[in-house]
Amino acid sequence: MSLATHGLRASLGFPRIAVRRAVRRTRHRAPPGIRAEITRIPAPDGTTDRKGVTFKERVVFDRAATTTGIMHVGVGGFHRSHQLCYLNDLLKHDFENAKKWCYTGIGVMPGDVKMRDYLRDNDWSYPIISRAGAEVSSFDVQVEEVVAMHDMVLAWEDPIGTIERMASPDVKIISLTITEFGYRVPLTKGDFSLIERCLNCQLRDEDEPLHPESKNPTTFGLICAAAAVRFANGTRPFTIMSCDNLPHNGEVCKRRMTSAAEELGCAGLCAASLDEFVVWLQTQVKYPSTMVDRITPATSWEDIATLPSQLGFEDAWPVMCEPYKHWVIEDNFVDNERPVWEATGAVVVADVIPHELMKVRLLNVTHSAMCYAGILAGGTHVHEAGAHQKIR
Repeated sequence: MSLATHGLRASLGFPRIAVRRAVRRTRHRAPPGIRAEITRIPAPDGTTDRKGVTFKERVVFDRAATTTGIMHVGVGGFHRSHQLCYLNDLLKHDFENAKKWCYTGIGVMPGDVKMRDYLRDNDWSYPIISRAGAEVSSFDVQVEEVVAMHDMVLAWEDPIGTIERMASPDVKIISLTITEFGYRVPLTKGDFSLIERCLNCQLRDEDEPLHPESKNPTTFGLICAAAAVRFANGTRPFTIMSCDNLPHNGEVCKRRMTSAAEELGCAGLCAASLDEFVVWLQTQVKYPSTMVDRITPATSWEDIATLPSQLGFEDAWPVMCEPYKHWVIEDNFVDNERPVWEATGAVVVADVIPHELMKVRLLNVTHSAMCYAGILAGGTHVHEAGAHQKIR
């Protein structure tokens, strides 16, 4: 983690990489439908407390009472530290109104199988470990059990089933954390075939085998196909919400969908309703912009291996992050259907641009200035600059 690329709030101090120790979380058995909790490992003195470590109150509820309202592409560290954390807070705050908004993850990359398997083995829950302080030895640590994930699917295992789940009327939002590169991936012949089948109400046509490339759909191939199912069925569209750290990410997302629609015409799709579908994508689907912020470094093997001794529990893939988080959301959703995120600290506004400019001009510039000073002071890592007396 170099000073040239990370900012002030990253001065958390992250341990060097160590040899991985295979661990699997130990959990209490719970009644069917009730989520289990982390089992605390006693310290040598017999207590389960660790100095500087606190555990947030967990959410206890009947899983059967929850449904998926948001499907998310790109279940990685940041999504788990940010959007899922906000919904976790909302489940604590107002379970009755939040229970229909749980997340179903969508994996489109080969590496997503590891995340799916980890979450499945953990009953679709995981810990967020937020750390603050200038030195590793004196961190203040808070552990939060996140239970807002309903389940996760891998698109290549069942592309038709994935599209049908996305097209369900219960799903109001498709959200994304796919990095800047993800918006530049072109649609494939397999994507075009899936979209055409959906527009012609032939997604499960047993007489017409799937195109070979349809077994590995792209992100926007899936989204367009699911939107096509809704369009063909006369169902209201979903909102597509980018949560990537990109300026004007709503416009970026809309341009990608618009260009995808243009690609459909260039590919020679013969659906009679293609022109109407393109207009529907442009005018009926909503693309709110968001500004997201929470520093979330990759979890190291040492983070995993030292959990039992330092924090008193085991887990195979915890999320390590800073305590601070921020989320500004443009209030632009289909039929105004969305969680009440503002009840748990998110900022819902008519225009995200002033907040984006404030972040770039105040926060990012200050971060860069501190990092350059840290390099001149002989530092290598951000936490060294954060602990340097003259820089602080």
